Amino acid sequence: MGNSGNLNADYRGTYGEVNAGYAYDNNSRRVNYGVQGGIVVHQDGITFGQPMGETIALVKAPGARGVGVSNQTGVKTDWRGYAIVPYTSPYRKNQVQLNTATLPDNVDLTLTSQNVVPTRGAVVRANFEANVGQRVLMTLLRTGGAPVPFGATVSDPAQKTTQGFIVGDAGQVYLTGLADSGSLTVKWGAGADQQCQVSYSLVKKTTENAGVQTLNEQCR
Repeated sequence: MGNSGNLNADYRGTYGEVNAGYAYDNNSRRVNYGVQGGIVVHQDGITFGQPMGETIALVKAPGARGVGVSNQTGVKTDWRGYAIVPYTSPYRKNQVQLNTATLPDNVDLTLTSQNVVPTRGAVVRANFEANVGQRVLMTLLRTGGAPVPFGATVSDPAQKTTQGFIVGDAGQVYLTGLADSGSLTVKWGAGADQQCQVSYSLVKKTTENAGVQTLNEQCR
C-alpha cells in the first residue's frame, strides 16, 4: 500500500492572490503555484489588487496606507491610500467600509463608510478624506487662565477640510491631522472678543503609531 498526500495554500493580499500546492505519491512529486491579480489605470495613477470580477470599487483615501477594507480578505490600501474592492454587485447599494482598527495613529478619517451603486462592468470610486498628521488632546486657556468656552470651534487653516473641531468641557479639544507646528483659530461667536489664536509646537514623531500628545496652550 503506497503513501500519498497533498498540501495546498492560498494567500490574498493587497496586490494580488498567490496559491501553491504540493502533492506526492510513491511514483512522483508535484509542485504547482500561481499568481493572480488585477490592475486599474485611473486618473490618479495605477492600482494593483486581487482578481477583480466584472464590477469593482476603487477606494481613494490619500495618505491612509495599509488600511483594511472590512469584509474583504487581504484587501488593504496601498502606499498611496488606494485599493481595489473586487466583485461588487451592479445596480445595488454596496457598502465600502474602512477598518478603523488598522488606521495608523497619524491618520484620521472624516468618514469611514461609503455606499456606492455601480453599473455593470463599471469602476466606481469610494472617496475618503484622510487627515494625516499628529493627534493631540489640547486644553485651551484664555488670557487670565479661564478655559475656552464649551462648544467653541477650532479650525486648522493648514488642513483641506472645512470641518472644525469642537471644544468640550474645561477647554479640552481632540485634534487630528496636525503638523508638527502651526497655528489654530478658535471661535465661539462673531465678535472680535469671541475668537483667539493658538500657536503650537509638537514633539516630532518618527513613527506612524506614536499615540496622542497632550498639551496646554494659551489662546490669544
